[in-house]
Amino acid sequence: MAAPAPLHAGSSIEQGSAFFLDYLEKERNYARHTLEAYRRDLQQFARFLYPRIARVGIPVSAVERQMVQRYIEELGRRGLKPSSVARKLSALRSLFRHLCRQRVLADNPASLVGAAPPPRQPPRHLPLPQIEAAIALPPAAEFTGARDRAILEIFYGGGIRLGELVALNLSALDLEEGTVRVLGRGRRERIVPIGGPALATLKTYLQHRAALLLELDITQVEAGALFLNRKGRRLHRRTVQTAVKRYLRQVAQGQSLSPHLLRHTFATHLVEAGADLGAVKELLGHAALASTQAYTQVSLERLRQVISQAHPRA
Repeated sequence: MAAPAPLHAGSSIEQGSAFFLDYLEKERNYARHTLEAYRRDLQQFARFLYPRIARVGIPVSAVERQMVQRYIEELGRRGLKPSSVARKLSALRSLFRHLCRQRVLADNPASLVGAAPPPRQPPRHLPLPQIEAAIALPPAAEFTGARDRAILEIFYGGGIRLGELVALNLSALDLEEGTVRVLGRGRRERIVPIGGPALATLKTYLQHRAALLLELDITQVEAGALFLNRKGRRLHRRTVQTAVKRYLRQVAQGQSLSPHLLRHTFATHLVEAGADLGAVKELLGHAALASTQAYTQVSLERLRQVISQAHPRA
């Protein structure tokens, strides 16, 4: 795909959005589903502007703070959740901040716009017995089961993201050191240790994987990808999501039974066990410590429950 044309103040909001999304994809290595979320939010804002400015191809320089403020207020009147409104405002701030950095705009019209902060909910996590029960579900004696068990182990044992897992290559593994090299957001690379159980499960999967590749046409497989389907192709993220959800449904109830729930559980269990918050930040690949601090809230809630149940004057 050709690079977007150079921007100027007269470029349309659509051109500015395309330029920004190209930057997020190629420079920041954002996942496809994240890019699509940004695209939808920016398109929604452009559609909001059309009847108010009465033309298509609205220049980015024509966007004013009052327009952004009215848009955010309109979203609130429609009944959108505060978290959704905050996300859409964040997308606009990021777009215009990037255009300011590129000297397309002098000021960010969304920087002073306020939105009601969403209620901060602690990340949901699962207790250890449920995690262990889920990991034990896939039958390790055959290819798919061994692969799925290894996937569950790495999600919980390493706290990596879905996009990071499906992008893993065989070369990222160091079985002697017990580590996996992960390429995260912003193309930041980190080394994640793998625990003993996860390492053993991975070795079992690799044996099944090697046997599968011997049966397939080597010219038709992605031999470098770590996690494969039965045709020897790299696993699609949707396949992983479906598999993880299927196993978690058998041991837990509720919504958001996803790979990210295992990442939350990994981090929560580390914090509850007294792990240094800075170390947890590095393991998760967070850019800022503030993102990791959400897990301390979960730990505090658990401590409050312990006190209320056990302390005579709680």
